[in-house]
Amino acid sequence: MADDERYDVAIAGASIAGCTAATFLARRGARVALVEQRPDPGAWKTMCTHFIQASATPTLERLGLAEQIEDAGGVRNGLEIWSRFGWVRPEPGDDFPYPRYGYDIRREKLDPMIRTLAAETPGVDLILGETVTGLVQNGRPRGVRTRDRNRNEREIAARVVVAADGRESQLARMAGVRARVLPHGRFGYFAYYSGLPLVSRERTLFWFLDPDIAYAFPQDDALTLLAVFLTKDHQSWFKRDLEANFEGYFQGLPSAPDLTRATRESKILGRLELPNAQRPAARPGLAFVGDAAMSADPVWGIGCGWALQSAEWLAEEIGDALAAGAPDAAVDAGLDRYRKRHRRRLLGHYLITSDYSTGRRFNPLERLLFATGARDARVAEGFYSFGSRSARPNDPAFARLVGRALKVAVQGGGSAGRERPTGRHAEGPPPPASVERSRIEVNGLSTPFSSVGPRESSEAVVFVHGNPGSSRDWDDLLSRVAPFARGVAPDMPGFGRAERPGDFDYTVAGYARFLEAALDELGIRRAHLVLHDFGGPWGLEWATWHPDRVGSVTLLDTGVLLDYRWHYLARIWRTPGLGELFQKTTTRDGLRMALKHGNPRGLPRAFVDRMFDSVDAGTDRAILSLYRSTGDPAGDARRHADALRPHDIPALVVWGAHDPYLPVALAERQREAFPRAQVVILDESGHWPFADDPDSVGRSVEPFLREQVAAEHALSVT
Repeated sequence: MADDERYDVAIAGASIAGCTAATFLARRGARVALVEQRPDPGAWKTMCTHFIQASATPTLERLGLAEQIEDAGGVRNGLEIWSRFGWVRPEPGDDFPYPRYGYDIRREKLDPMIRTLAAETPGVDLILGETVTGLVQNGRPRGVRTRDRNRNEREIAARVVVAADGRESQLARMAGVRARVLPHGRFGYFAYYSGLPLVSRERTLFWFLDPDIAYAFPQDDALTLLAVFLTKDHQSWFKRDLEANFEGYFQGLPSAPDLTRATRESKILGRLELPNAQRPAARPGLAFVGDAAMSADPVWGIGCGWALQSAEWLAEEIGDALAAGAPDAAVDAGLDRYRKRHRRRLLGHYLITSDYSTGRRFNPLERLLFATGARDARVAEGFYSFGSRSARPNDPAFARLVGRALKVAVQGGGSAGRERPTGRHAEGPPPPASVERSRIEVNGLSTPFSSVGPRESSEAVVFVHGNPGSSRDWDDLLSRVAPFARGVAPDMPGFGRAERPGDFDYTVAGYARFLEAALDELGIRRAHLVLHDFGGPWGLEWATWHPDRVGSVTLLDTGVLLDYRWHYLARIWRTPGLGELFQKTTTRDGLRMALKHGNPRGLPRAFVDRMFDSVDAGTDRAILSLYRSTGDPAGDARRHADALRPHDIPALVVWGAHDPYLPVALAERQREAFPRAQVVILDESGHWPFADDPDSVGRSVEPFLREQVAAEHALSVT
């Protein structure tokens, strides 16, 4: 290759990060090959919320793009943030020490704009329609190999290679640079709407529902982008009825957009897996910018801004050395400065956002900032400087923010007039669109229940949770039942949000009597029982009283527990003094660690948090009373088996192979009560298979229930 065909830098990827790096490097005198596998110069990234944080506005201004963005209809963004503590509405004034706004503009406009800027910058050669297939190395990277669409190959020599090819960077794989990946506990969907003005006008609305998140972004061309990021325990049911669940999620939010007057202008787009990935931003001869260096939780709208900023930092650290023809050692020293700068500026934010992306609830510091930011303008400003990624966690400004928040918290007051969610959000995260939550009164005791299908039907699929649990455990299966049957799921006394009376009969028979009264109250004469954990003994006790009212039985890690001996937690709960101590000293983190045992897939963090949050002193009393009032579980099991076997009730048994509480060997023994039982073992599940593998559970349970309900209907017709 002739000397005049050599480049200072070869960049893989001509999106935001790659084009910004190419432009700034060329302005400093470097010669840049900007390689893009897509042949269309107008191509854009679709999977993006198009929010550019205020911290990146100075970079846009130095690129000369701020005015172009505004001329193209881009919106100067601000934030209005709702949490259960109220609205945080930052109003940064002229003396605000950080950028006061960022931009919202669709990538459909931004990507061609920034690519044209790079292509028109002297010193940049934009090479479209070629894919980087290899890294040229001679002691250090010396360029890249590419292949065009006609399978013609060539080498592009360069002193520095820059990976701007996204979170799944192929250049990183070629170079053997592995990412440190942190799991993400949420999934996300978004769509564009017209005719959807926001009460905040051009300010983005965020709803932090702890742990779910929704937001509305004003966009160019009078469009509004709506997005939701939900914990993965919602994923199975949410995606099955996507449109109803997506649009239904915004109903009842404070200052919610009115979707009844809007027109959806796009498909509902989404990603189910959003891992956080971090690589060292540089090593000799090689640099990473944008998502290739650090792909963080998209909830915070930081990807575009960090792509712009990291690309500019790289150019500032190595551009002059390349233009001057400095030796490799000087260039590599610049790359090392860039690596340290990238880490210093972004790592703290990345670790914080990655921790929150697990789907956890607010920590004490976050609760402090949300609560005081809703009451104090100075805290709201500081909140904005940190949330827009201008101030870092280790900046003195952040320490001052926390100090101010503590002072405001001590002073108290200022909570009047707080907007609260209504409708489906009134009692926490909404259920699937097909599921209705309400309350019933049973023998003077008030309890929530979830329901689907025709209320007038006297036949229903009846879901009974165990310990600890609630009706919300059944959201996914209820949504599967909705198209073909009535379904109901109550919170049993002492659990979930049911009342916890001290004089309730917390025994197996007591719960069976409650179940009987609840079914009578709901007008259910024939039940297809779906039982889990202690819901098994409760439901089967009722079934022995009324076998003629049982259409079928579905057992999820429960049933007739023949020859069973108490598991280790049960033995603790049954021991006076020790059980009380255990209940009082169990923490949220302790519960999560304990439940890792026997759950190889892991339980969704939000599921475990909900379990922990539903337990109070009344629940503790219910648990201890229940376990201490229950004698030999094997004896009750034999009685249940003998009573039910003659009726040959259709049954499905689904069991997690790694259940540490009820051994999987019990699954086959259910045929001693239900001779025709179908048995399904889930090899990677534990005690809560409907939580750790809802799709597999649904694939077994839904067709079984469809068949049983259809059979009942056929019998009733004949």
